[in-house]
Amino acid sequence: MNSTVQTNITSHHSTVGCSESSAAKQYLIDVRSPQEFASGHIPGSFNVPLQRIFAVANSDIQPKDSLIVYCASGMRASQAVQVLESMGYRNIVNVGTVSAASDYISR
Repeated sequence: MNSTVQTNITSHHSTVGCSESSAAKQYLIDVRSPQEFASGHIPGSFNVPLQRIFAVANSDIQPKDSLIVYCASGMRASQAVQVLESMGYRNIVNVGTVSAASDYISR
């Protein structure tokens, strides 16, 4: 697994729910290319390009955690959600675009 992906996944999360030890975490995942991510992304999100989405399984992200997925148009985010669901993740929100993701997290 790419160490950059693992570092990002393990260091960018927020706790939601009750106690720290059993609480689910929330992750904001940008599945665009590294170049797109570098040109602008939502603070606190991390880049897991669609072609590397399987890296999530080897990270600290647990199936109980909340995943918010976005890309440029929503197409790659939809594909990422399908892959994540096939790996056992169930608490996933496909917000579509960067703009929609920004609106979603600011609510």
